Amino acid sequence: MGYFLAVANRKGGVGKSTISVMLAHAFAVWGGKRVLLIDLDAQSNSSLILTGNAHWIEAQKNSHNIAAYIEDRMYGQNPIADYILKGVGDIETDDARPATIDLLPGSLQFEDMQDELISHYSRHNTPFRQAKARCAEHFRRALQFAAPLADLIVLDCAPGISNATQAALRLADQVIVPFRPDSVSEFAVDKISMIIENKDADALRATPHNERRYRCLANYVRPGGQDQVFIDTIAADHPTLTTQMPMSGDLANAFFWSPERQTLEEKYTTALEPMAALYRELTAYVPI
Repeated sequence: MGYFLAVANRKGGVGKSTISVMLAHAFAVWGGKRVLLIDLDAQSNSSLILTGNAHWIEAQKNSHNIAAYIEDRMYGQNPIADYILKGVGDIETDDARPATIDLLPGSLQFEDMQDELISHYSRHNTPFRQAKARCAEHFRRALQFAAPLADLIVLDCAPGISNATQAALRLADQVIVPFRPDSVSEFAVDKISMIIENKDADALRATPHNERRYRCLANYVRPGGQDQVFIDTIAADHPTLTTQMPMSGDLANAFFWSPERQTLEEKYTTALEPMAALYRELTAYVPI
């Protein structure tokens, strides 16, 4: 059964989608794993990175997306495989084989669909909190059907804490929390860590770092000492990966979709080294 790895943070703009795609590339090529990325963000950034605009639009027209799947699960038992795009991305292995990456694409309708789901579970004067809990459980049950389809299922979560994100955090075997080294990130990491562990602040502090289900990842790190101050502050309270992803033009350029397949070396160029370091470190936490 597949291993669920969520990438989440309440704060937007921290690089969740790019980290999700990077992990999919690394585990598919270097690890030789079957990877399924599920895009839970209505912005659909990871879907666009892996398919390009034209293929993503085609997927929307053909109802190959997360919103269509979750909505259809309200009324039937449609298998998740019917909504998945096989063999996506512009990456190939060193022996010129396509990387084994599949995608359940994001959808601009995903937020509206979540509102519809709340309405569905709010019928017959059901209290709102109860309806919200049922909605999150609907997502969790729907997502867990992905387990037999891949060795690694990457859940790219939207900013904030939606019902879909709550379901993903509950389902995940491990959560990666990317953050920018700034003062706002400390509060965002504090909040999502309590949600992941389902503990209040005091109980979380009493939990050893190595027993927690999440790892923080410093992203967009700039040269100089100020960013390291923020990183050290977060690392004092939360399990934090040693690897740091730099602010890099080559890294940003790697996430433009290409119609021609490339090796990881060709796609990531000078950004390949920190990506490889992240993959090596994560293999200790992702036992697949």
